[in-house]
Amino acid sequence: MPKSDDPSASHWKGQSRILKLCHWCAKKQEPGQKPFQACARCKEVIYCSKECQVASWPLHKGPCKLSSDAKAATAGNLGASTAIANFKKWHSLHLGPLRHAAICALDLGHNPSALDNNVLFIEIGLKFGRKDLSANRRYEPVSGFTLTMKETREMLEKIGGKSVLDSLKDANEHMRKKGGLGVAAVILQAHDVVDFVKILLPSPAATKQVQEADDWGKDWLEKLRMAVEID
Repeated sequence: MPKSDDPSASHWKGQSRILKLCHWCAKKQEPGQKPFQACARCKEVIYCSKECQVASWPLHKGPCKLSSDAKAATAGNLGASTAIANFKKWHSLHLGPLRHAAICALDLGHNPSALDNNVLFIEIGLKFGRKDLSANRRYEPVSGFTLTMKETREMLEKIGGKSVLDSLKDANEHMRKKGGLGVAAVILQAHDVVDFVKILLPSPAATKQVQEADDWGKDWLEKLRMAVEID
């Protein structure tokens, strides 16, 4: 596995590419089959078909532009680019714990409407001796809190991320039509880099069941820290 100073680690990949899932329909890319096609612009997500790519574009174009602009800003800076690639890989490998943290921190099992006006912010820190650790062990949550949508918009507008937040409403509507509660927005910060992560949620009933089975409550940050260590 590439170390944090290995140039091969500097290629940015989003959840879709790391988990080998179509960014639109979540179809799994099977071993030995033709690889899914990556978005030509950001190259962070993959699609199983042209139809899925076209259907996804209205929701993907905002995040795609933000990612492409960020890549351009770090062009020529291998250290920064590699750090961001490692960070993206880390949080993509811990979607389960991050989803549970969002559900419990926002109390979505009991108050589903909180999804429309709240975002979870988590600061992520590098571990000591990280170069000797695997990709899923290099970071840890160090602090976190909730933001209102107004506060989130003010934060993202300063870094050119308004389009990402605008796409969240459409993503929520799309998931609700499919029976899900929606999409939890989680802002992760590390290396002075802010990554806006959208996490798909199950149905309202399933979300409630998940929270009641293991409600992290106000201790969600500490529980998250423990969960990513065993994930």
